[in-house]
Amino acid sequence: MTARPIGISVHDALVLATAPLLMIAPYLLTFNVGIGYLTFFLGASLMGVSLAGASPKRPLSLSAHAGLDWAIGIAIFSIGVLAGITGQDTLTTIFLVGFGAAHLALTASTRYSARGA
Repeated sequence: MTARPIGISVHDALVLATAPLLMIAPYLLTFNVGIGYLTFFLGASLMGVSLAGASPKRPLSLSAHAGLDWAIGIAIFSIGVLAGITGQDTLTTIFLVGFGAAHLALTASTRYSARGA
């Protein structure tokens, strides 16, 4: 068993399946307008990074893909913590901290290596 059991293609598939949830949640859960826009932007960015990673021509290097995954995950988690500190709705805080933590766990478990390796 390897230290990072999830391949990059599985990672991209999971992110592509869940990024729309991050984009639609602000409207379903009635986030604050500013947090809603920021969350939508981060969901779209996350989807863009995964689409670039899933492309056969791979326009984004694997190290850049990993770095962007870490940065977006930390941003989502941090926005959730800041939402809680500033007294936003509890559901907003729980969703963003949970989504950010799940994405960071997925990123930490992903093997960023070329296909077939």
